[in-house]
Amino acid sequence: MGWLAFGVVYSIGYAIVGWLMRGQPAAWSWFRAVALLIPPMTGAAVVFARRQTWRGCQWLFWATIALGLTMSAIGLTGWAADELMFKRQTWLAWPAVFALFGAMAPLFALMAQPHRGVREPLAVTTAVDIAGLAVVTGFLYSFFVIAPDAAPTQGAVASASLRLVSELQQILVFVGLIGATIIGWRTPWRATYRRLALGAFVCLVTLTLSNVETAMAQYQSAFIYDLTWILPFAFYTWAASLAPGSPAEEDDSADSAELTRPRPWVIFTAVALLPFIDFGLRRIAPNAAFEGFRDLSTALTIMSVLPLLVARIAAERAELQQASSTTKLLAQVIEQAHDSILVVGADGRCRHANEAFCRATGFSRHELMSRHARELMVHEGISAEDIATVVRTGGAWRGTLTRTRGDGTTFPVMASVAGVVDEEGDTSNIVSIERDISEERRLREQLIHSERLSAVGQLVAGVAHEINNPLQGIIGFTELLLGNETKDDTRRDLQQIHADANRVAKIVQHLLAFARKSSLDRAVADLNEIVRSTVMLRAFECRNANVELRENLSTNVPVIVINREEIQQIVLNLLLNAEHAVKSMGRRGTVTLRTGADGDNAFIEVSDSGPGVPPALAGRIFEPFFTTKGVGQGTGLGLSVSLGIAEAHGGTLALVPQVEGSCFRLTLPSAPQMQVSLAAMPRQPEKSEVRSLKYEV
Repeated sequence: MGWLAFGVVYSIGYAIVGWLMRGQPAAWSWFRAVALLIPPMTGAAVVFARRQTWRGCQWLFWATIALGLTMSAIGLTGWAADELMFKRQTWLAWPAVFALFGAMAPLFALMAQPHRGVREPLAVTTAVDIAGLAVVTGFLYSFFVIAPDAAPTQGAVASASLRLVSELQQILVFVGLIGATIIGWRTPWRATYRRLALGAFVCLVTLTLSNVETAMAQYQSAFIYDLTWILPFAFYTWAASLAPGSPAEEDDSADSAELTRPRPWVIFTAVALLPFIDFGLRRIAPNAAFEGFRDLSTALTIMSVLPLLVARIAAERAELQQASSTTKLLAQVIEQAHDSILVVGADGRCRHANEAFCRATGFSRHELMSRHARELMVHEGISAEDIATVVRTGGAWRGTLTRTRGDGTTFPVMASVAGVVDEEGDTSNIVSIERDISEERRLREQLIHSERLSAVGQLVAGVAHEINNPLQGIIGFTELLLGNETKDDTRRDLQQIHADANRVAKIVQHLLAFARKSSLDRAVADLNEIVRSTVMLRAFECRNANVELRENLSTNVPVIVINREEIQQIVLNLLLNAEHAVKSMGRRGTVTLRTGADGDNAFIEVSDSGPGVPPALAGRIFEPFFTTKGVGQGTGLGLSVSLGIAEAHGGTLALVPQVEGSCFRLTLPSAPQMQVSLAAMPRQPEKSEVRSLKYEV
């Protein structure tokens, strides 16, 4: 209320000074020129001071009002100059155009609709619309203002028309601000509209009084009528000083429809109506002496509006380009996202899928468009319809789904599903953002297996201790019996018992090493000799099973430092698996053991002519307790233990793909720093670098 009180005090002070200076016309005219300039410029200065407070359409609203206040100040200054230079005291002169513009500014400013929000994208096009209406309005005013001075016989008609226009204009401004107050009643701009409407009402009352006195030829300046140009401006200053500022961030929910709705009809209508306005005004206020001037005014108006029309079209195009670039950016973000994104329509059919989803499922985007959402998932406890029902009820769904690929395989995903709501609050589309969790499940299963293996290791350690105690007694008593036995047959049996007991003791030792992760003694060894000794262990059984054993041993095998018993255990496990695979065929087969060098590494390959390993099982053969053998034929620990031994030696054990049968390769690092001659080790003489041994029935 401070600025309003200032306006009232200023008006009273203006009246007092005018009364005191009534006998000094010249001094009073200069004082009046300055005093009438202060109220509108004060309002413009307040708007300028708060220019950083507003943005977008809200700043456009106040900028239009500030421009109107400036135009009013120009009109008031023109009146004062007209009185000083031409001694005329009527307000129906050329300064009236500027004054009328200033009074019309609030109505133009309402086109910005600041109560709807900042809406920066619409600020440029709205400014062009306001400028177009201002040009047409100025064209309208020019017809009335030039008539009184140019043609005295027709001046009375033009003056009456101008008074009517000014009166109707002010009524329109007042009604517009009342309407804005009602529309923006639930917004922070309600108080601002109310203050401006109150000022428009005061201006309407004072303007009506002035028009009545003018019609009665009793209007005179420097009188009470000057309140028309003083008091209403205080309301603008009051409203501007207390108007709400623009928020730091635009609310996404603030009238999104308005942001996308173009309004080119304003400037187009202004251009279309110019010929009709010109024709009507020439009929209302004819003036043959100034027809040329009016033609020029019409031409200038059209020339002024056409650039605005071009600017309006350019602004619309810029907005469309900006929207297009934003759409392209969002499309690129969706397409380049690592997560799979699927958009499903209200009918349950796929509307869009990004590249990640197409790669994961193996479907092309064209193929997905013809499929229903239920066809892309396995119904395990929840269906696509159930998820859609949850989303349409206003919620979001998050959980695990099983997607199907084009080849029929499946894979698990973690999905977050939400709905896209239209203007009416209905769910028009459903968006699912998914992440493949196959690797996470595999790691979780590995962790479970590791925990299970740890528990088995503890169990094995206890069992091994229990077995080791009676086993030592067996070995000890067998050695005592061998020392006292003289019969050859009995000694052979005792020696077999002693050898088997020692073998069991070594196995127990290996189990303890596996359970405790202890390191065993290692020494330089000949890989070929390990293969020969292992083959000798199974030669008899393979002959009886109609399995041919082949050895391809290279003399270029590098020196290796290993634990001989552990490496022999790997070779024996691989040999037993190959033998079992060949025997399962029910016909004669072969098992080949090959050694060689691969760079600085030595390798052993054990291949067979059996059925091979199915691709679906290739990734599981090294898992603990996994076996394809029948009940009682295998424990599922052979390859798992062998892999652990190979990795403990810094090597690898892998399944090598081949056309027929299966092939396992054991790779061990060499020890080049050790100068050890393989020729010094006991071996059988060879005639070639590669020796082939065959065991046949």
